[in-house]
Amino acid sequence: MVVAVEDPTLHPEALHLAAATGRPIVDTCDPATVVQHWSRAHAVVIDAATAAAVNAPPRRDAVYFVTADPAMIDYEAALQVHASGVFIVPAQAGELLSAIGKVATADHAAGTGSSSEATVLTVLGAAGGAGTSTFAAALARAAGPTHAPTLVDAHRYSGGLDLVLGIEEQTGARWGEITVGDGDVLRGDIRRALPGTADDIKVLTSTRTTVADPFHITADELEAVLQPLSTSGVTVVDAPAHMIPARSTSVVIVVPAEVRAAAAAARIVAECRSVSLQVGLVLRHRSWSGIAAKELEKIARADVITELPHISRLTRTLETAGLPQRLPRGLALAANKVWKAVGLL
Repeated sequence: MVVAVEDPTLHPEALHLAAATGRPIVDTCDPATVVQHWSRAHAVVIDAATAAAVNAPPRRDAVYFVTADPAMIDYEAALQVHASGVFIVPAQAGELLSAIGKVATADHAAGTGSSSEATVLTVLGAAGGAGTSTFAAALARAAGPTHAPTLVDAHRYSGGLDLVLGIEEQTGARWGEITVGDGDVLRGDIRRALPGTADDIKVLTSTRTTVADPFHITADELEAVLQPLSTSGVTVVDAPAHMIPARSTSVVIVVPAEVRAAAAAARIVAECRSVSLQVGLVLRHRSWSGIAAKELEKIARADVITELPHISRLTRTLETAGLPQRLPRGLALAANKVWKAVGLL
């Protein structure tokens, strides 16, 4: 449950009400952290100051706007976050607690909760040639069609993740051809517009061109696309380290077993933790390895989730046919360990 209340008078009241629900609490006014937990939280309690700072969060149920003064209700801020109701606190504390309780009843009746409905896993590389794009594609494949995986390529110069999956001839929208405006765009709308694989991985990547393309993938463009994608299912984002989406539920860094890569990973880990992102490492063994998992953990100050072995024939397979539907054993094991670590499997 998210408590995003900046008002010093309202804050202790909101925390007290949240504690009474018995739910885990994320107490934050940081817009990036609020957005990160927005779609997965059981409920969100938010005030005008924080609502004004959160940029167009996706529509969801159980958003409760709180204020201390009935004469000073900021209805514009409440509408911006699609509030389910406005409550005067502490006067209507009982009504607010009852509303949150009804959400719990509805979740129980449905046999599910919002906290497990959406996963946005961002995959970063700590060095060039780490195999980040291949691993991101493998993660999407390992998630399976039941999670309706979407693979988002946030690298301008990647060459195209559709090539990695062998679907470069598939029709569908690429970056610069898909527009997400201010209206209600659903996850399914985005996925229907994208090229896809036989096992239902939808891919958003760049077009290939021999001219100077004026379109640049920006952080705002990425967040706009992830807004509807992050409402359900699995989204895997292959991103540069300087453009980690605020909507990420977890971050995985692919680190070649080399000292410089480990040093780079340490900085990325620190930056992820500074904005409360869950982060783990994948140790990638290339033709030669200079460090072991324990050494990487010591340098980067993060846990190694799994190790990715060198797979000798994979490069040729990728070049000639794309990532196989039946993943090589070492790649499949590593991908499944990551999904288990983030709670998907």
